[in-house]
Amino acid sequence: MPADANVFISYATDTKPAAEQLTRTLEENGIHAWADFKDLRAGQRWQAEIERAADDAHQFLVLVGPHSSATPWLEAEWRTVLAKAWSDSRKRVIPILCGGGDLPAFLRSWVPLRVDPAAEPAKWTLRVLDALRSQRNRPAHRAADRRERQQRLDEIMRSAEALRDAEAENQPRYRK
Repeated sequence: MPADANVFISYATDTKPAAEQLTRTLEENGIHAWADFKDLRAGQRWQAEIERAADDAHQFLVLVGPHSSATPWLEAEWRTVLAKAWSDSRKRVIPILCGGGDLPAFLRSWVPLRVDPAAEPAKWTLRVLDALRSQRNRPAHRAADRRERQQRLDEIMRSAEALRDAEAENQPRYRK
């Protein structure tokens, strides 16, 4: 894998230790790994930094565990990852299911890599490295896939707007 290969790591709170281990392993192998815990600094606009990092990334690793919950921050990362992957066929998404459970609905289009973070880190991180290398060597999607991805992205955006509208309707209304 080229040294300039950038990997964006998105993780849920319960998978942060695995994300930290994976980041160290990738960087020890010459792969730049962007992760908020090491790359975001005080005073930065976090959404702008996530967008920039996602633009620069060639591959996205999305770590989820059996007890992962979607925080607003994490949902923003996931939306960014999906938008970038669906709008650029050269970008790859690899869901990493840490310790069992099921993938969130938005990741079920991809085959996950199932790992056991409690196992020896050298074993499961090597599996991730192998997956990154094999994804890097796969051909880009056909032009027809781009249209399908855009339709799917539009569908997701409509669903997100519908959820926001539904939540807004359930908020108490205050009158002056």
